[in-house]
Amino acid sequence: MDDRTLRVLEWDKIRQLLADRCATAPAKEMAHALLPVADIDEVQRRQRETSDARRYLERWGAPPLGGISDLRPTLGRARQGAVLEPHELLVVAATLERAMHLRAWLLKPAADDSLRPHAERIGDHTPLVARIRWCIGEDGQVLDRASDELARLRRRIKTLQQRMQEKLHDLLRDPSISKFLQEPYYTVRDGRYCLPVRAEFRTQVPGIVHDKSSSGMTVFIEPEPLVELGNEIRLLQAEEEREVAHILRDLTNAVVDALPLIAQTLDAVRRIDFAFAKAKLSQELRAYEPVLNADGVIKLRRARHPLLHFQGFVVPIDLELGVDFDVLVITGPNTGGKTVALKTLGVLVLMAQAGLHLPAAEGAQVSVFRQLFADIGDEQSIEQSLSTFSSHMSHIARMLRRADRQTLVLLDELGAGTDPVEGAALAKAILVFLHRRGAKVVCTTHHSELKHFTYRQPRFCNASVLFDPETLRPTYQLVIGVPGQSHALDIAKRLGVPAEVIQEARRQLPRHRREADALIAQLTEERHAAEQARLEWERRLRALEQREEELRAREQRLREEEQRILSEARRQAEALLRRVEGQANELLKALRQRPVVSSDVRQQLRQLWQQLAATAPASLPPAAAPAAPATLAVGTAVRIRDLGVVGTIVALSENGKDAQVDVGGLRVWVAADRLEPADAASLSTPNQAAVTAVHVRKMLTAPTELNLLGKRVDEALDALAKFLDDALLAGHQTVRIVHGKGTGKLRQAVHDYLRAHPQVRAFELAPFAQGGDGATIVYLKQ
Repeated sequence: MDDRTLRVLEWDKIRQLLADRCATAPAKEMAHALLPVADIDEVQRRQRETSDARRYLERWGAPPLGGISDLRPTLGRARQGAVLEPHELLVVAATLERAMHLRAWLLKPAADDSLRPHAERIGDHTPLVARIRWCIGEDGQVLDRASDELARLRRRIKTLQQRMQEKLHDLLRDPSISKFLQEPYYTVRDGRYCLPVRAEFRTQVPGIVHDKSSSGMTVFIEPEPLVELGNEIRLLQAEEEREVAHILRDLTNAVVDALPLIAQTLDAVRRIDFAFAKAKLSQELRAYEPVLNADGVIKLRRARHPLLHFQGFVVPIDLELGVDFDVLVITGPNTGGKTVALKTLGVLVLMAQAGLHLPAAEGAQVSVFRQLFADIGDEQSIEQSLSTFSSHMSHIARMLRRADRQTLVLLDELGAGTDPVEGAALAKAILVFLHRRGAKVVCTTHHSELKHFTYRQPRFCNASVLFDPETLRPTYQLVIGVPGQSHALDIAKRLGVPAEVIQEARRQLPRHRREADALIAQLTEERHAAEQARLEWERRLRALEQREEELRAREQRLREEEQRILSEARRQAEALLRRVEGQANELLKALRQRPVVSSDVRQQLRQLWQQLAATAPASLPPAAAPAAPATLAVGTAVRIRDLGVVGTIVALSENGKDAQVDVGGLRVWVAADRLEPADAASLSTPNQAAVTAVHVRKMLTAPTELNLLGKRVDEALDALAKFLDDALLAGHQTVRIVHGKGTGKLRQAVHDYLRAHPQVRAFELAPFAQGGDGATIVYLKQ
C-alpha cells in the first residue's frame, strides 16, 4: 500500500488501537507492523483467524496470556555464550509453563479452527521446566539438590560455620577478650568472622583487621585462633561458587539446545496474542467480519470510523460502490462531514485487507484492492517547495499513472486550490480518466459544475452530506443519489444579511441553477422524510426485539423449570430402578432354583409390578390423551400408556376409575386414564411380559444424534428441545446435531439455542470426519 495513503488515513492510530490490546511485547510489535495485503486468500485467512478468536473470546473468555515475558534479550545472551542468572532461568521456566497452559486452554474445546495450528506449534517444554525448577528455588537461589557435589560442599561449610560460631561465642565469654569489645557480638566482614574491638585496644586482640567503623571508634578484627578455620570456609565457598556456576552453565546449555523449539513456541504465542487482540478490538467496536470480493464492490451499512467510535461521537453512514456506479462524487458544505466519509471508507478498506473486522452492520461487503490511493487534507511538500495545489497534483499524477481495475482512489476537494473554472475542468478530466482505467473512485468537491456533470456520465453518481438550515450545522449523514447544496444564501439570511440582498443574489443565479437547486431541495426533503420513516421503523423494530428478548427470557425461565422437573423425575426413576432391579434379581435367583413358581414369589413379583406402575407417572412425562371410559370393559386388550406394556382387563372398580390388568400372568390395579385400547394380537408378543427394570431402562434410552436437515428453524428448534430432554433423561454426556452448512441460518439458530440452554456445558463445530461445519458436538451437564 502507498505510504502516503497509510499516513493520511491515520493507519498508525489503528495499529496503536490493536497494539494496546496485545498482552506481550512481540505481539505489540506485530501490531505496529501490520499492513493490508492484496491477496484475497490471505485476507480471508486473516479474517477467519479474527472471527475464530472472537468466538473463543465470547465463549471461553480471554486467553491466559499473563506471566508470559519477552525472552528475546535473555535467549540472545544465551545464544552468544553468556551464562544465564538464576532469575533469568526462572523467567524462562515461568514463560514456557504459561505457554503450555495456553496450549492446553486452546486445545481443550477440540475445535477445528484457524487457531488450533498455532496452539499445536507450542512445544512440550516439561523436561526443561522441571529441570530448572529442580535446581533453582522461587527465591532465585540454586538449591542443594541441584548436584551431589553442591550438597556435599554446603554441608561441610555449614559444619565449619557452626564450629566457627561456637569458638566465637567462647571468645565473647572470655573476660580477657570481652573487656576490649565495643559490643558483645560478632559480625562478618568480607566473608570473615570478626569481633568489634574498640580502636584504642586493637593491639590487645591478636588477629587480622578487616574493617573499621565510619566513626573510627571500632575496628573489626578476625581473631588469630579463627583465621585457619576461616580460610578453610572461604576455600569451600569458592568451590561452592564454581559448582553453582557449573550448574548454571549446564542449565543455560539446556536452554540453548531447546532454542529452536522455544523460538517456535514464542512465535506461536505471539500470533495467538495478536489474533485475540484483533478479536478484542472487534468486540469493542461491535464489528463484524466482512464479505470479501475481488470485483470492486463495496456495500457498507451503518459504517463508523473506529477512531471516532472511541471518541464517543460518530454518525454511522451508508456507502456503496461498484454495483450501479463506479465513481461517487460527494458534494455539500464545508465541515459537513465529506472528508470524514472519505476517511471512513478508506480506513475500513485498509482494516478489511489487514484482517480486522469492520465497525459496520453485519453483512458488509468489501472488495480486495491491489492499490489504494488517497489524497486527503492540505499536506504541502516542503522538500520540493511546491504550492498546495502543486503538491496535490503531483500525487494525483502518480495515481493516474498507476491506476487500474484493482485500484480504489479517494480524492478530497478535487479541483480546489486554483481557478474555479480550470479546477472544475481538471476535476472532470481526472474522474473520466480514472473511470476509463477501471478504477473505483470516491471524491469530494465544492464545484457545482461537477454535480451536473456527474448526472450526465454513465456509472457516475452524486452524493451529499445533509445540512440542517435551522441550526446551520451539518448532520454528517451521507445521502447517495442526491447532490449537495452550499446553503450560502440560507446561512447569510439567518445571520442577518438584509432580505433585499438575499433576493438580489437569488436573481443573479442562472435560471437553470435556481431550478436545479429547487429540485435538489425537494429531493432532499423527500429523502429526509424517508429517512425519518426508516428511523421510526427501526425504533419499532427495536421495541419488537426488546419484547422478543423479554419473551425469550420468560421462555428460558420456563425451560429451566422444565429441566428441573425432568431432572427430579429422572432422579426418582433411577432410584426406583435401582431398588426394583435389586429385588428382581433376588426373585430371578429364586425362580432359577425352583421348577414351580411359588405363591410367595408371585406375590413379590406383583408388588414389584405395582411399584413400577404406581411410580411411572411421577417419574416420566405422560403421553397422549386418555382413552374414553366407555371403551374399558372386562376382557378388553389395553396398553398401559406410560409403561408401553399390553395386558387384559380382568376387573373394574365400582366407580370405573380404576381397572385391574393382567400382564404376563401378573395383575395390577391401574388408573383408567392411563389406559388405551390395544390390538388383541399384541398380547402374544413375548416381550410384553417384561415388567422388570429393563423395560424402564429402555424408556430412558435416547439417540445420540439428531438430523435437522430440511427442517425450518422453528421445526428444528422444537425437535432440538425434545432431543435434548431425552438425551438428558438418558444420561448422555455428548450428542451430535446435524444442521448442514447452507446459508448458516439454521446453524446460527441452533447455536443460539444451545448457548441459552441451562443444561448445555459447551458445544463446538464437529471435526472434519464427523461433519465439520455441517454438524455440532454438544457437551451436556451431568
